[in-house]
Order: sequence, then structure tokens, then C-alpha cells
Amino acid sequence: MPRPHFDHLAAPYVWLERLSYGGLLQWCRTALLGELSDARFALVLGDGDGRFLEAFVKANTEVRIDAFDVSPAMVALAERRVCRATADRVHFTVADVRDVCFSPGRYDLIVTNFFLDCFAEAELRTLIAELIPALKPGGRWLVGDFRRPDSRVPRLIAAVALAGMYLFFRVATRISASRLVDPASVLDGHGLRVQKRVSRFGGFLTAELWQLPSDSDEK
Repeated sequence: MPRPHFDHLAAPYVWLERLSYGGLLQWCRTALLGELSDARFALVLGDGDGRFLEAFVKANTEVRIDAFDVSPAMVALAERRVCRATADRVHFTVADVRDVCFSPGRYDLIVTNFFLDCFAEAELRTLIAELIPALKPGGRWLVGDFRRPDSRVPRLIAAVALAGMYLFFRVATRISASRLVDPASVLDGHGLRVQKRVSRFGGFLTAELWQLPSDSDEK
């Protein structure tokens, strides 16, 4: 299971993103921040240079975060981005999350922005199945990512954009995915339900907040 390699993209990544999408990906990451004010212990996966983390710790002054990323260079950027006043609330770990065993019921929030799209379908299904037990009952999962639009013209434009993106990242970083896999059916199959959804460009960029049933819901 080869480990993706993002270190050489760490420094120019923000500029590559802005040249390609302007501020739209950051909009997608942070569009539902207002829904996360009651989160107290969050697991943030693959946030790269830490732009979501920076916004999150400013918006929620109580949350404590375990942040995992496979790239040491990206983690170094994220650590610098998260200001000293909030650094004690964020614990960074360099690791491939496929190799990590998370404690059951540890988190009330999982965040995967532009992260699940890096995995082939079989790996994605396995990863989600292994992460869900880390959520407390009633815990939530924020997913900000690309989706295939339903309508014809946006879908064609998205198909071209995604083909180029996957070609680039497979060559440049060795991610396992060669196409976009929608995680919605997998999350739904594990009992999570969408609480809120916002999107742009016919759904090409979508942020969703999913939630596990609470103990009282299951009775």
C-alpha cells in the first residue's frame, strides 16, 4: 500500500489551488463552520497546509483537535499557520490514516475536506468503516469535496476538470484513486444521515454535515 507523497507540493499548493479554483475550495471547506460551534473534540484528516484548521480554531474557541496528515511538509505549514495562542488545542500527527487505529467513541466530529477523494473505492469503504467507530453516538462528520453534478452541462465541465485533476495527482503524488468515488452511499450505509448540505456549480463543490444516531435515537 504505497504512501502518497505531497511534500514537494506543500509550498506551492495554495497557489496552485487559487490558480485553478480561486477561493472556491476554501469556501467549500468552511461553508458549514457555523454548524460546528458545539464541537469539543474533533478529528481532522488531510487538511494539508491547515487553512481549515486555522479558520476552525478561530471560530470555535473550545474545540480540541487531533489533526493527521501524511505529509511532514504539509504538517509543518499547518503548525505555523495555527497561531501560538491556539496551538495547545491542536495535536498534529504525521501518519497515513490507513495505518492508524483510533479509539472508539473518542470524537464528536470528524472532518475530511478534499481527502476522501484521494482513495480508490475499496480503500474508501474500508477507511470509512474503520473511522465511524471513532465517533461518539450523535457525532458528526463534515465532508467538503467534489461531486459529479446531476445536470448535463455542469457534469460535462466537472468530468473534464476531474480527469485532469486525477491525472495530475496520480503522477505527482501517487494517490490510489483514478476517479471520484462518492462517499455518500457508504456513509448512509453505516447509519449516518445528512443534516445540512450546501453546494455550488450544480453540486460540483459540495459541503455536507452528516450525523450518527444518538443513543436515544436508537431506542
